[in-house]
Amino acid sequence: MMPTDPDRLTRYACFRALTEDQRQAVAQLVREECFYPGHTLFQEGKPGTQLYMLAAGEVEVLYKIGEGDPTRVDTVGEGEILGCSSLIDPYTYSSTARCLSEIETLVLDAETLRKLMEEDCQIGYSIQKHIIQMLLDRIIDLRLGA
Repeated sequence: MMPTDPDRLTRYACFRALTEDQRQAVAQLVREECFYPGHTLFQEGKPGTQLYMLAAGEVEVLYKIGEGDPTRVDTVGEGEILGCSSLIDPYTYSSTARCLSEIETLVLDAETLRKLMEEDCQIGYSIQKHIIQMLLDRIIDLRLGA
């Protein structure tokens, strides 16, 4: 497997503040994967094992509300990150993500990334700061019904 070009990570806000060496360290952990329409990347309530960075395509985010089927609450595209709850204890996915189109992703093993974040606090801070802002934005969007 060829390592991902560290410059590709600058498409994602949480990696922009990192030094070139730090981006290189993260890039060594990345694998590139493609998925087809209808494929479920992860399911709400399941162990959070991967972090997905969307390079192309569109994914719907669903939440189970009450006893019914999961409800679409968001649609995300290129430049978005999915599966952030894989980095937050108890490391369980808080939503379901399903491909609406063929997608290209950069995938990080969550446990390996968490270890890197603990070893290099600047990497950890940058990623967590972005995740907190992204989750806050999603909460506001849900409240506004966007």
